[in-house]
Amino acid sequence: MNDINIRKKIKEPKYVTIYNILFKMITLGEFSKNDRLPSEPDLARDLGVSRTTLRQALTLLQEDGLIKIIRGKGNFITKDSHYINTIPNNKIQSSVYKFLNNSDKIDDVEMEFHLETCKDYFHRVLGTKPAAVVVIDRWYKIDKKVVAYSFSIVPIENISKFNVDLNDHDSLLNFIEKDIYDICDSITLDIKFSVSGNYAAKKHPFSSKDQFFLLEEKVYLENNSVMAFSKFYLPVDTSTIRINFKK
Repeated sequence: MNDINIRKKIKEPKYVTIYNILFKMITLGEFSKNDRLPSEPDLARDLGVSRTTLRQALTLLQEDGLIKIIRGKGNFITKDSHYINTIPNNKIQSSVYKFLNNSDKIDDVEMEFHLETCKDYFHRVLGTKPAAVVVIDRWYKIDKKVVAYSFSIVPIENISKFNVDLNDHDSLLNFIEKDIYDICDSITLDIKFSVSGNYAAKKHPFSSKDQFFLLEEKVYLENNSVMAFSKFYLPVDTSTIRINFKK
């Protein structure tokens, strides 16, 4: 693999830091299934953050199947994980182009990436613990307006295996947008509802309604290892999820 020009460290949003702290506490067994988390005021105080930041982290934990938020009662541990719909590779493509209305009009994909060590969350979704991962943010645009957002993680070993040049923007973009779907053996896709798309998208909030389809996608190689994991946020009012079942 070519020498990598490592960019300056990107400052992690505070809610992501809190998410990682709570994620580790839950997965290490500090709470049992069905336990109620401390109240939000107490938890925010103990963690030294605002309740707004805490709620952003809790929303992501719920999306990832670790807690259930019950209005008026509290936040409860679930530790559920339910990836569904294994899709064989017969012309697979990115979920953005499958489910976003007018996706054929996308004329630009803004991409940023950085390297990170393998955190507990990355270990969980990848099923392995690589030396490092490439974290990729993509903002899909039509006429300079962001219409969808995705967050992807790729084990550094796969970057090397498939000769992706991290110093070449187009090499990485083509790999994560197209090549992985040509190479892969199958995909699992979990479809959820989310209200966190705007702050997940960081510098480019893109919907005024805070209602999103969250598509969690795992791309597998023939040996059943995860080639890449992605989260796609698509606005509910501009997307259509249609699944056809054939006997």
